[in-house]
Amino acid sequence: MGLLPSWFTIQVAFAPMPMPFFQALREIDIETSVGQASIFRMHFDLSRNLVGDYDALAIDIFRPMMPVTISIAAGLPVPQVLINGYIKDTHLSAGASPGTSRLEVVGMDALGTLMANNQEPFPWPNLSESEIAATIFGKYAMASLVDPMPPTRTVMDTTTTQRIYDAAFLFELAYANNLELFIQPDPITGRDVGHLHRPFTFVPHQGVLSLDFGILSNLTQFKVADDMLGPTAVVGLMVDPVTRAPRPSFGLASSELPMGMEPALFRIVPLPMAQQFDDGAANPTEAQLRAMARASATSRAIRAHGEVDGIKLARPLRVGLPVLVRGAGRKNSGLYYVDQVSHHISRDDYRQSFTVWRNAALLTGAEVFIDPLAAVA
Repeated sequence: MGLLPSWFTIQVAFAPMPMPFFQALREIDIETSVGQASIFRMHFDLSRNLVGDYDALAIDIFRPMMPVTISIAAGLPVPQVLINGYIKDTHLSAGASPGTSRLEVVGMDALGTLMANNQEPFPWPNLSESEIAATIFGKYAMASLVDPMPPTRTVMDTTTTQRIYDAAFLFELAYANNLELFIQPDPITGRDVGHLHRPFTFVPHQGVLSLDFGILSNLTQFKVADDMLGPTAVVGLMVDPVTRAPRPSFGLASSELPMGMEPALFRIVPLPMAQQFDDGAANPTEAQLRAMARASATSRAIRAHGEVDGIKLARPLRVGLPVLVRGAGRKNSGLYYVDQVSHHISRDDYRQSFTVWRNAALLTGAEVFIDPLAAVA
């Protein structure tokens, strides 16, 4: 256990969850992800009240699209918001014996609910994809972190027209430009922030995960898979819609900074090459950006899965930020990018399982394995 106490809070409809529901709560599972909507599941143990109804169902507070906020303070005295979600569905498992009935309440963040609930055709003339994304996030009163993208389309060429849900449209933008799409609450203010940008591999790491480091150990397991033949360079060709001349496009290396000594693509000899022709690009500029995006995406070939003691780490891992790993050997230790975290919260335990990736192997020698926020076991 850490030196400081840990606790979690739940708000339903912007108010603390009533005590009878809190007493019936057995555990919470929260999955935060890059590239898909985050989800939470609250598991309740049901019992009968005096009139024979289930205690957690007597008052119907878990209604469609009801906002739910879940926060946790894992060692540090300031609770951090893990997810702002909206109730999507419930599952009742009624048992004939006392103590065997269960209720599961499921909700998702705005990407899986609010932004996937209304489908209205809408034109976006003379706007860059970054301006479109920021406007969509603004529709839902969200701040946004969106990479600037050049305006490659004008009404003289074509007009971007949205005919699908806002969430689906943002996912298309993210896929075409190899950008990270997710919604994550600010850990202190709790306000949702929409993210559509390149991976933040260049910012300071959020913590150090240690395996087999005695009292400093916080990793309980760490598994690494290296898809050595996955990274691919890209060469493409398209016909310029204005001049009708063939225009080549190239993605010969990842446009992201290497996270280790040897970039994954350059470890393969000879350099693998893939062809890219009809990828939906409206002009040569888009074709070039998409070729570079594909080369960068395939370079994220080293992926790992692990589990960390949330109390020893003293805070929740955040997706979309890098983390340092040590104790996995010279090849597999170093900087990783967190793209999925599952939080398992109960009254007496807090565990986090995660997936991470990197685009290069081996330590660089510049890593600083110092975590000032680490709690002493």
